[in-house]
Parts: sequence; C-alpha cells; structure tokens
Amino acid sequence: MQIAEEKLIFYYNGNVQKVPSYHLIEAALDERGDYLVEFYNEFLIDIYVLLDDLDSTYIAIDWDNTVSADPEFFIDLIEKFQKAGYTPFICTLRAPDKENIAEITSVLEARNIAIYLTDGQDKYDYMKNLEINVHLWIDDFYPSICREICPLLTKNGID
Repeated sequence: MQIAEEKLIFYYNGNVQKVPSYHLIEAALDERGDYLVEFYNEFLIDIYVLLDDLDSTYIAIDWDNTVSADPEFFIDLIEKFQKAGYTPFICTLRAPDKENIAEITSVLEARNIAIYLTDGQDKYDYMKNLEINVHLWIDDFYPSICREICPLLTKNGID
C-alpha cells in the first residue's frame, strides 16, 4: 500500500481531445495533489490513462500497482466515474481463481463493479472478444493492454 506522502504520476496525452472522463481524473488528482503529465517518459510515469473509444462508457482499471497502489484514491475515483454515468471495472492479468478475486472484492466490497481476470492475455484483445469497447484504460503497465505497438498506443503518443 502506498504511503500517503508519496505522489503518483499519471500520464495522459495532451494531444488527444480532452473528454469529460479526463476532467474527472484531473479533478481527483488535483484534490490529492498527484501529478498529471502529458509527455511520455516511461521511467517517470506510474499510471497510464489511455483514451480508446470516445463513444464508450466503460473504463478499465488495472488492479496490481494501480488500484492496489492507492485503494482509497481509486475507490473515490470509481465512485466519481459511476456518478457521472461511466461503467468502471477491474481488468487484471491475474488468473481466474477464488484467491485472486478475494483480495480484490475485499477492497471493493459493496461496490457494483465487474472484475475481469484475463489469465495473462492482452487486456485489449480479451475485452474485444467479450465485445466490450473501452473508453479509458487506466493501468501501470501499458504492455499488459496490448504488447505490441497498436493503434491504442500510437493514438496516445506511445511509439
């Protein structure tokens, strides 16, 4: 768990049209005093916010080193997304077993949030196979979303 004095550095490509979901994240980061950077530097960034489908309301949030880095912050952010009409969910590389779900549900108890365990599969392809188009991906490790350079990464300034 993160120590309260530590700051998270979020990456969002400023060249991409700023959308209402972005403003929710920006406001939440401002409240907490965390950083939002618009230039790509993989050695500086803790969490990536990657815009995908403008027409979708689904927001995929990673668990390990993302929600788990600051559960209180992310629970608050999840609630903000839900109140604004978005559908946030957890999307993790973890294997689908009860032990892996238990940790996540214990933190997110009483929250109406889906959990997708991809068992190591690329998250982007996994969600596409379920016919779920994602509006935003929030993750600490973008290669877990799509391992090779893909339109999602290039659209968000990652080559």
